[in-house]
Amino acid sequence: MVRKKSQRSLRLLSYAISAWLALPAYTAWADDGTQGGGSVSTADIHVEVDAAQEEAKMESQQKTIITKEDIEKKQAKSVEDIIFSETGVSRTVDAMGRVGVSIRGAEPRHTLILVDGQPVLGDLAKYSGAADEVMRLGTENVERIEIIQGAASSKYGSDAIGGVVNIITKKATKEPGLQFNWEGLKTENDEGLPFSNFFLRADSGQMGKFRVGLSGSKRAIMPVYASKHMTSTIPDSLKNTGWNKTKEWYPTALRYYGDTATVGLVGTYESDNRNTFEFRLDHYAEDLIRDVKRTDSELEPQQHFKRVATRNAYNIGWNGYNNTSDWKVELNSTNIKEDSVSLINYVGKSQYQGNNELRYVDNVDHKQTDFKASMNTQLGDKHLLSFGLGISNESGEGSRIKGSPNTSTRSINAWDYDKSLLVEKQDRLIRGSDNKHYIWSHIHDYKFSGHEENGLPHWDFEYEYYHYDSNNPNSFKPGIDYEKYDKYLKDRTQVEEQKKPWWADDDWVPTPKWPDDSPMDLTDYKAYLALRNRLREENPDFPKGGNIVEQYFKRGKDQDPNAPKLNGKAYLEEYWSRDQRITVGSGTINKQNFFVGDTWQLSKDTILFPILRVDHSNLFGTNISGSIGMTHNVGGNSHLRFKTNVGTSYAEPGMGELWYNWEMYGSNPVGIGDARLGWWWEGNPDLRPEKSVNLDMSIEGETKNTYARVGIFHNRIRDYMTVYYTGKLMDFAPQLGNDDKWMRAPDLIYSFKNIGRAEITGAQTEVRQKIGPHFSTRLGYTYLHAINKSDPLMPERLLDRPTHKIDIGISYEDKKTGWFAQLWGDYYIRMLDSNTLANGKNYWSDYNEGKLAVTQKQEYQEKTFGIWNFMVQKKLSEDAMVYVGVNNIFNHRDDDRATQERVYRIGANFKFDTSGPKKSLLTNGTTEMGEQEAALLNNFLARPFDESKAMGISLIGDYQWRWTAHGGTNRPHSTYSATSSINESAVRNMRDENEHGFEQRLRVGADARVADNTNIRILGSLSGTQGVDPAHSQPDSKGLGKARLEQADVTQRMKKWDLSLGRLTEPMGVTGYWFGREYDGIRGVYTGKSSQVRIGFGTFKHSTGVSDTAYTHVTHQTFYRPPTIAELLGINKDVPNRYDLDQTTEEGNAAYAAAKAAGNEAQMKNLSFYQQLREVSDDSSLTDAEKLNKSTEILKRLHGIVSTAYGDALREKTFTLTASKGISAIYEVEDNNGNKKYVKLFGDDDLNSEPTYVSAHDPAEKEKIEALKAEVKKDLTFSLGDAAALTTDDSYLAKKGEEYLESAYKKLAEAWGRYQLDQLKHDGMELGNDDFWGGKTWTQSGDTWTRQSDTAMAKDYHFKRVVALVSEKSSWPAVYKNKTGLVQSAYESTFSGVDQNLNGSQRLSLNSVGAAYWEAMEKVLEESEAENKLPRAALGAVVGNLIKSQGIVLEKDNIPPIDKAAFIQYRKQLRPDLGVTAWYLRSIGGRNYTMQIANGTDNDSHNFSNLANVLGLGAQWQVGRKTTASFDYGYNFTRFGKYMNGETMFDHPVRTDIFTPKGRSMGSAPKFWTVRLDIGRADTDIAGTWNAFVDYKHFEHGSFFGGNGTGFLPDRYLDGVQSFTIGGGYVPAQNWLVELFYTFDAKGTNRRDTLHGSEKFKLGNYTRAQVTYRF
Repeated sequence: MVRKKSQRSLRLLSYAISAWLALPAYTAWADDGTQGGGSVSTADIHVEVDAAQEEAKMESQQKTIITKEDIEKKQAKSVEDIIFSETGVSRTVDAMGRVGVSIRGAEPRHTLILVDGQPVLGDLAKYSGAADEVMRLGTENVERIEIIQGAASSKYGSDAIGGVVNIITKKATKEPGLQFNWEGLKTENDEGLPFSNFFLRADSGQMGKFRVGLSGSKRAIMPVYASKHMTSTIPDSLKNTGWNKTKEWYPTALRYYGDTATVGLVGTYESDNRNTFEFRLDHYAEDLIRDVKRTDSELEPQQHFKRVATRNAYNIGWNGYNNTSDWKVELNSTNIKEDSVSLINYVGKSQYQGNNELRYVDNVDHKQTDFKASMNTQLGDKHLLSFGLGISNESGEGSRIKGSPNTSTRSINAWDYDKSLLVEKQDRLIRGSDNKHYIWSHIHDYKFSGHEENGLPHWDFEYEYYHYDSNNPNSFKPGIDYEKYDKYLKDRTQVEEQKKPWWADDDWVPTPKWPDDSPMDLTDYKAYLALRNRLREENPDFPKGGNIVEQYFKRGKDQDPNAPKLNGKAYLEEYWSRDQRITVGSGTINKQNFFVGDTWQLSKDTILFPILRVDHSNLFGTNISGSIGMTHNVGGNSHLRFKTNVGTSYAEPGMGELWYNWEMYGSNPVGIGDARLGWWWEGNPDLRPEKSVNLDMSIEGETKNTYARVGIFHNRIRDYMTVYYTGKLMDFAPQLGNDDKWMRAPDLIYSFKNIGRAEITGAQTEVRQKIGPHFSTRLGYTYLHAINKSDPLMPERLLDRPTHKIDIGISYEDKKTGWFAQLWGDYYIRMLDSNTLANGKNYWSDYNEGKLAVTQKQEYQEKTFGIWNFMVQKKLSEDAMVYVGVNNIFNHRDDDRATQERVYRIGANFKFDTSGPKKSLLTNGTTEMGEQEAALLNNFLARPFDESKAMGISLIGDYQWRWTAHGGTNRPHSTYSATSSINESAVRNMRDENEHGFEQRLRVGADARVADNTNIRILGSLSGTQGVDPAHSQPDSKGLGKARLEQADVTQRMKKWDLSLGRLTEPMGVTGYWFGREYDGIRGVYTGKSSQVRIGFGTFKHSTGVSDTAYTHVTHQTFYRPPTIAELLGINKDVPNRYDLDQTTEEGNAAYAAAKAAGNEAQMKNLSFYQQLREVSDDSSLTDAEKLNKSTEILKRLHGIVSTAYGDALREKTFTLTASKGISAIYEVEDNNGNKKYVKLFGDDDLNSEPTYVSAHDPAEKEKIEALKAEVKKDLTFSLGDAAALTTDDSYLAKKGEEYLESAYKKLAEAWGRYQLDQLKHDGMELGNDDFWGGKTWTQSGDTWTRQSDTAMAKDYHFKRVVALVSEKSSWPAVYKNKTGLVQSAYESTFSGVDQNLNGSQRLSLNSVGAAYWEAMEKVLEESEAENKLPRAALGAVVGNLIKSQGIVLEKDNIPPIDKAAFIQYRKQLRPDLGVTAWYLRSIGGRNYTMQIANGTDNDSHNFSNLANVLGLGAQWQVGRKTTASFDYGYNFTRFGKYMNGETMFDHPVRTDIFTPKGRSMGSAPKFWTVRLDIGRADTDIAGTWNAFVDYKHFEHGSFFGGNGTGFLPDRYLDGVQSFTIGGGYVPAQNWLVELFYTFDAKGTNRRDTLHGSEKFKLGNYTRAQVTYRF
């Protein structure tokens, strides 16, 4: 019999007993934890219901519950932070660093992840599982996480082979409350707390039958940088030399990182005690990046990945019950849009110009909508029948799935994806007369053909090059390709056709020749004639006898519209039509399902759970899943249970596995002759769903202080899906032979297939033990025997499955003092790491040698590791907590597993509850708030004159501290090109740098009721910023130096009218977002019983106008710009032959001549320095000494410029004084008997000042030589950043002095002497043996040295000292003399004469030191700013903007202030809780405004006399006593508004940086709208009060004029921008207010101009925190 205690009890019976089914249709009805417990009975079984943990005890399948308390105790911010500490749950990482969830050893794709029973929607592919979703999903708004382990398709449908993770979010609570969490994070090397998280949640509490909750969070996804340095491919001795200059690269990140933000809204409506309606709205946004560079090779670029995604999820559901049944009906919809961009860069970090190449673009548009209905009904006292159905529609679109049957093409503009692209002319050797600049973009819509033997698509280059279609028998395939044309035919005559002579035999064979008279293969000859004839046939109008073959290739390459056609198209015509174009695939999967199950009470101790589910898919047909489970109370003890479950499951392939056709990553050269092969994915539309049979048994139980369970499981999977190498290559450079293929190596083509079986057997056990009143421990253990049963190339053990996993935790809690501490760790033991393929890396050389790793038995590293974490918390009160923690205590690093380094955490959580009796507003708090008053609109019809105010004067004011932060994209800094410039006002928009600031504001005034009907209010402010607060997004100053009159309001009451004069505050609409500041004028307000009219006129110019807009536009102007390095030096090396002096200096010669002709002294002195030097050198009237002096003075000017602009780089350049020619040295050696010999350095008598390679075999000698080399370098080397040595006299040397030079030269000679003696010893040679370079021994007489003829074995002697520096006195017989006059000698060899090497190469007259300065400065200029070839602002800052140019100037838009305007507002309160408003504002009179926009080489002028003609509507609904919903909507109908809402038109040849403006198109009338939800009200008179809100704003450019009344956002974030904001405030004490606002997902509603066309743009997330004290 059923003992019905209440209808509530029956409902809970249905819920509790059948909750094991965990169907998506009714998992979502899980209580939010606010309803408490209850009890029901069925037969003689008594079931205590205490939320989800009690339900899990009854289910036959293992379910783990992670409660919100568990989440808080670890301060987990994402699902990833907590889920992997659960027994049986393992973390996987794929090759892209994406994290997946493996349950009981199953693949991540076999784990179904749900949010409130709805599958999360991510990538189009499933192979890696819901990759990174555990990172995306936050936990602070989660009620609990349920982990169902084992096959569950009979309950959930596809993808639940391994298990299910169901994340249950918090529902709207019955009591009002506010929660705020903050956390800061850092790693060992970070300064401060560079990463932060915050979360805000507000609940309205019960409002009649309705309650609502809003939440928002911002999370920082920290970068996981590689712990290993780049693999070195360059020998140490060659690093930072020649081609191997050291560059600064971004650190390699193993995972995506950046910021994510979420905003959500939930609500519950209880129509009666039997029917409840719920809804959930969520918006998620992420902006993430990742940089990858594995080696230091110049040939491997750095890859930069950008991923921007937004996801919107909507849910509405109906829960109901009657006497015997309960049901749930819900509708869900989810949409994710993800844009991924891959860039490569060979230069490294650069803030001066674009150096990126666009590698690929990828978009994902993934949607799913489903309807679900389910019911539980009681059948007698033994059965609870559960049944339901579901219908879903999943659609996907993306460039990765272009293998789909449904495709379309789309042309792209590379500049839309990145504004820092590399722009260059064609290669100087082949550009010819084409001097256009082209962008580096690799985007191409490849034509694929599937006619290889295995049917796999491959690139059909013959179609794109020659328009040859192998399926068309009439299509012609040329036998002469471009390579042969380039080698033999380019710019040459035709191949002469040979005709058979009349006298020749029948076996006559022609002997053709190429036009250069080289022999021509007969096959090539026939192919040439065939091509020529076909071309003549298709191009009858081509001049007869013309060289049509040569013109076919030449004109086709140059994209000449008159090029001859072959197969209907010119050479490369089809190829270029596909350039900068992508193919996008799309697909749809429709599914239906029906299930029926029973909760069958077999006996008082045994419950049986059979279930059957039928799923149908339009792609995979029908699948039937079933399971049966049992829960048995052992010995009748409900605290000791035996559970078993057997069931089938299946997993369908995703759209990616079916229809992939994309390059995951391209090949990269790693050295001359070798490259790492790329990875190309091909889908397999013939894939079948994977199917499994699962069996598990367990026993579990609990006592007062102990919980324990132990179980075994077995999962057998067939049609197991795996990745395999197809054996084919995707070759994008078929014209390259094998020897050259490394320069653009092919991709390995991978696909998917069902290969057979995998079996997973394992055991799990877990013990949780309380020890005394404070301690508790937890120990979990999982054993896995996961076996590959089919793939012979893979290991027998499945990858990423630890044989043993141990989860350990110990915690301490003292509830009296509020202390809590926890230490936990997870160990993975004997795991094969999938990212550690040991036997090869798949290089081009491996392919040629037949040794590709993918064709061999795969070997992987086995790993054992553990990671420990620690957290300590302190409760300050029931509503406040602070904590510190450390993740990865022992700093375990493993790049293969993308392991985060040690992280330090500090944070605080606050809760504010406003439950309890509420005081009446009508009686000033003397009575309780009434039912009707609870929903009164707050001051909707408030009069300007406050009748309740007492007579007299009162001081008013406040003091505010404000912190602001803007996260930018930090674009390159170049603000000029040769024909364009960015105006200073627009530079900030284009650079978009990170910004943060602090400001303060003091406001003081008086509010006086001077008569019964008269009130005067005056308020002034001091701050660091000029103008109204919203006019600037960052403060000008931290001080209080700017004064402003905020209000001067004189108001007179006249019955129902209030007349005001002065500086008046007048919010427009209900939110005041469009305008909420002050104007100077008059106003009349008529207030009736339920309506109000507000009329006013005045000037708004003091508080309107948007000068800080994010929008820009182009104009055509004459402007002056700084020089390029080519213009500064007068040398341009970007010419066909950079080693031809005449070519490199041609432009500089012309520019210098023009400056002289114009008498432009500034250019003559500060530009064309080569020409200045050359002019002196070529002046035959000057002596060499005069040339040296004049040239050195010019060089000093250049040095001043370069050292000012690039001083640090110039200081790194050095020059070593060379010892005078003809100087040698005599050194003394001695044997063990004291016998001495004097040896002269052998070789030329020129003491080499750079003993770079001087060393020794003897370690002791080597150490001494290295020390000497260091001293010599210190003594003789000086920095070229110092101009002291830039002289033609001996002043620099004289300062050094004779003794200084002699000491330095002797150290140099000693290094050489020790080196030579060591070499003689090592080679077993003699001293004094002239035939074998043994040096000569000498004897001294006075200051003269003569040769001796004696020898001795070098090994018997050791080095003693350098005796003297000498020079040759006579050559025969050889006589040397001690050298004196070192200063003079050094001067003569280095400073006095013309450097012949420089004179010969550049025809300049400089001494050797001057030549070193010149070459060093040239090098510094070339290498600085990442080899920036654009005009350089750093040079302009020194010499000025000297180059007059004409072209595009980018300027910031300017929204003018509204001078005079009239307005009228009408407000109507329809009900006590609902009001509407309509308002109109029109600008009147004022001056005309002129806007200019570039059109070709001129500007179009647009004149506007009327700025604003604005009509707005609004509504405000007081949902409950603390909850308000507000809405504003309007248009600006002026021609000015339509102009600003338009776009600049550009003429843009594809793949170039040419953007010719063609004026501006007019847009539609710009609209604005905003919706806002407020919960609570922070009243500074009442401590403990709070407020929170969320809003969405959409203001089109031209609709808004500044002066917004948000109180938290600058005008910059409203003008032409749409965004979300979540914010809140709290009153910790009377008169104090603490507020925090976070604005995210801020996007332009329109496009703005750049130097490279227009762009869609985003603004960085904007944070404002402020503290206000009111007095």
